[in-house]
Amino acid sequence: MKTLLFLLCSTVMVLARPALDKPNVIIIFLDDCGYGDFSHTGNPSIRTPNVSKLVREGLNFPQFYTASGACSASRYALLTGRNPRRSGFGTWVLSPTASKYIHPNEITIAEGLKNRGYSTGFFGKWHLGNPNSSNGFTTNAFPLAHGFDTWEGTNVSNDYDPGADLVKSNPSGTTPVAGYEIIAEDILNKQPLHEELTKRYGERAVQYIKDNKDNPFFIYLAPNMPHLPVHASSEFKGKSLRGLYGDCIEEIDAMVGSIVQTLGEEGIQENTLLIFTSDNGPWIRFENTASHAKYDEARLLVGSALPFRDGKGSTWEGGVRVPGVFWWPGTIDPAKVQHQPASTMDILPTVFALAGEPLPTGRTLDGRDIRNYLNSTEFPTSPGTFKFVYTGAGSNVIYGARAGAHKLHIRLYSQTGNNYGFSASRSNPLLFDVEKDPHERFDISGSNASIVNQLDTIISDFETSLATEQTFWGAP
Repeated sequence: MKTLLFLLCSTVMVLARPALDKPNVIIIFLDDCGYGDFSHTGNPSIRTPNVSKLVREGLNFPQFYTASGACSASRYALLTGRNPRRSGFGTWVLSPTASKYIHPNEITIAEGLKNRGYSTGFFGKWHLGNPNSSNGFTTNAFPLAHGFDTWEGTNVSNDYDPGADLVKSNPSGTTPVAGYEIIAEDILNKQPLHEELTKRYGERAVQYIKDNKDNPFFIYLAPNMPHLPVHASSEFKGKSLRGLYGDCIEEIDAMVGSIVQTLGEEGIQENTLLIFTSDNGPWIRFENTASHAKYDEARLLVGSALPFRDGKGSTWEGGVRVPGVFWWPGTIDPAKVQHQPASTMDILPTVFALAGEPLPTGRTLDGRDIRNYLNSTEFPTSPGTFKFVYTGAGSNVIYGARAGAHKLHIRLYSQTGNNYGFSASRSNPLLFDVEKDPHERFDISGSNASIVNQLDTIISDFETSLATEQTFWGAP
């Protein structure tokens, strides 16, 4: 009997996939979540033990950036590794009736991993196009045309009225287009459905892990919240010290915990890279508003970007600096902190390299392969200097650039209309050392002409790239 057990155990060990052999990838991409909304970033009234566990056991980036301060632009950049200005959308937020969508010639994370034999599941908000009369109800506007095997979620943000539908892929479905079916239309006023959205997505992700545990998989999990309107299920409502907003975040934290627990129960946590981040900062425009046409009692239902300036929509640090946690037991050392900056655009080159998928050709990528930050022994090649061009507000125009510790503003924007006594232009820019001065209080442009010129050159090179390459939709 002992010999038989030994042989069985040995067989299991032989069949197990090595950790570095096409690791599973899970990206959790929150909506409008502030940098300061978590225990590990100092929030005193929102309890997030499961995200803290990821930080203790994995890699934390205190300087992690999303590519835009708004929904569609940031999602485009995450999935393609490209600056939102290259999307050709002409806007940073695609409405339900917009004619454009993520172009079929773009290569997404899902498409690249699918090429390597991955199963690809998506649960949550899409917001990269919608089949409608202005684009001939094309199926190219929806996720299955961009590498995903299955999807359940909303087409746009959950505050559109009308326009936000809960949709799922279905081979026999025909509404709104072939291969899909609408679960619920115009969900804004369906509070019970809203309250269950986070739970719904978490359950779908857990089941997908169980169904695909024996082969490599990619899960893109994009909760609708804490974007307004904020909700939580009955299990979490009234539990947080921070009111309904805190309830919402604590439910998201519990969802993270259920995913990590499932990976452990299925014995695949060492085969899985999990990335936790957000699409942009909090919607502070409504933080002191007692009510809003779409949201009852909006007061205190938005998050915190502290200790940074401003929030969603802006290229001040509070709009684009977001949580950045990478967890991969056995490959990433516990409690690792990487003080060098990185961005959501770095994710595609990194996971493609891990999966053995070549980088897309015929286009410019703005992200880098940052495997070295995960494990410098296994991946000794340095990512090099962080160079980042800020685009945003309206049509994804250029707002500034960063390299190393320095950040240049050539344009300013805040949804609150408050630029804190500053102004900026190409001829009179602002310069901050955001490592010494993360609050962006002290303009040092006057005494650092060479750094200003260096960052201006990064902007000029980006402009040249745009003019040379164009976008798949034409001129940017």
